[in-house]
Amino acid sequence: MRKTILAAATLLLILLQPSTALLSRQKEPRKPALVLALIVDQMRADYLTRFEDLFSDGGFRLLMHRGAYFTNCNYIYVPTYTAPGHSTFLSGILPRRSGIVGNEWFDRKSRERVYCVEDSAVEAVGTTASSPAGKMSPVNFHGLTIGDELLAHSPSSKAIAIAIKDRASILPGGKQRSGTYWFDPVSGNWITSTYYRAQLPEWVQEFNLREQPLSLLGNTWKKFFASDTAYNRSSEDDAAGEGTLFGESRPVFPHVIYDPAASPSTAQYLERHGRFAPILPTPFGDSLTVEFAKAAIVGESLGQRGVTDLLSVSFSSLDYCGHTFGPNSQEVEDLVVRLDRQIAELLRFVNDRVGLENVIVVLTADHGVAPLPEQSGVAGARRISGKKFLADVKQTVSRQFGYDEAREHLILDFLNNNFYLDNEGIRRHGFDERTFADAVGKASLREKSIVRYFTGKELERSIANGGSSDPVGMRVENGYNRERSGDVIIVTAPYTFFSEAKTGTTHGSPYEYDAHVPLLFFGFGVKSGEHNQACAPNDISATLAFMLGIPKPEGCVGHVLKTMLKQ
Repeated sequence: MRKTILAAATLLLILLQPSTALLSRQKEPRKPALVLALIVDQMRADYLTRFEDLFSDGGFRLLMHRGAYFTNCNYIYVPTYTAPGHSTFLSGILPRRSGIVGNEWFDRKSRERVYCVEDSAVEAVGTTASSPAGKMSPVNFHGLTIGDELLAHSPSSKAIAIAIKDRASILPGGKQRSGTYWFDPVSGNWITSTYYRAQLPEWVQEFNLREQPLSLLGNTWKKFFASDTAYNRSSEDDAAGEGTLFGESRPVFPHVIYDPAASPSTAQYLERHGRFAPILPTPFGDSLTVEFAKAAIVGESLGQRGVTDLLSVSFSSLDYCGHTFGPNSQEVEDLVVRLDRQIAELLRFVNDRVGLENVIVVLTADHGVAPLPEQSGVAGARRISGKKFLADVKQTVSRQFGYDEAREHLILDFLNNNFYLDNEGIRRHGFDERTFADAVGKASLREKSIVRYFTGKELERSIANGGSSDPVGMRVENGYNRERSGDVIIVTAPYTFFSEAKTGTTHGSPYEYDAHVPLLFFGFGVKSGEHNQACAPNDISATLAFMLGIPKPEGCVGHVLKTMLKQ
């Protein structure tokens, strides 16, 4: 009798236990509906604090105070350019492995410069098929991104990438063909290439038919704030070193978007840049980007299909503006403040359709920017003429080795602070490659604003032995690719850079003003808080992979930012 009772009790317990399958379903974590990956071209980390009191509640401030705010995020390679930054954004792969060592590089086989996303094997889609604007693809990128891994894990997911700049959509988009689009300033259309698809989706065609860029020509960019006191944190409106926008004679507000097609005298500009290029350095470029992002969400039903989708959006206008006016300009301040509202608009749109609680939002930048030398306050800060510098180095080296550089061309090119040498020609003359490269480096140091140089052989030895412990050396090594980088790489003094122009600024250095960028996470699975730990944009890909439960891209050197994750 007792055995019967015990058996019945045991059976009852078994029946009351949920099945293994049910337990599995109950413990399976909920997945986000959408990953919204935002990257701002040329946004320095200090913009978040410098302009914080001017931000709205729904843009940067929302991400800073209700998300995870990483205050010490720095790139760990040079050069800090647009293409390397965007290739790292969602891959976590260093230029050393990805091969994206700059916006362009010198190809030793063809002896020509190669643009980072050029692809002669494809044609444009959305404009004239032969248009060079569409002969683009990720063929030069050696690696995969989170979007690639997401689609491999979940084939019904979508990964859409958009940007004004082709490289800023193609490189975060990766190798997948879900949908990658960029703006063509010649036609005014959002386009893609035959690498991705034979024709534009209906929603992109409909968007282009609205001809929004045409309505922006002739618009006036006025200051966002009526009171000039809001701009006291920036330089005066007509400050030393600032450049001008197309059609203007002074770098002052208000700025009118001139139509190059309105005057025969601008035919050369029109042919080189496109009719709609004057829109790009203004807030209207980011407005176009937001509108197209919203159309993508609706057209592709992103985040609304029961699977995790990804939308990568790069905002390009700050880079165009910053190059012209510099980081301390009233134009940069005004554009950042307006971008805050534009991002808030996009987040509201996403919230209405998907719910921000179902979305992982991440925001960073591809690089920072140097102050205008005239405004840096640093003795010796200046622009160096790259043409004169290269001519001087060639003259010094050719005299030392006793050959005619004008005829022999043993120094093939100087690009991205890299010297490319003709090593076959060097050997043919009986010169030692390492000695010659070292001579080029030493000749560079004759320019007082060059502080260091590294030879390719030296970098390869250091990498093979575990890498440099020196911060600058480490960054140079991480940006060095044997096939695409130069034979001698130089480093300029802080606040000094190569430029033939007398106005404007640039980026690309290992210094904080170029390397220190924002990093913000918000939404699904993210707990709010400020984090001061050292981190890098490479960590974005690793963290997203962990949160999505998918493999991180092969070659990703990032670490999971676990301190921000909800348990």
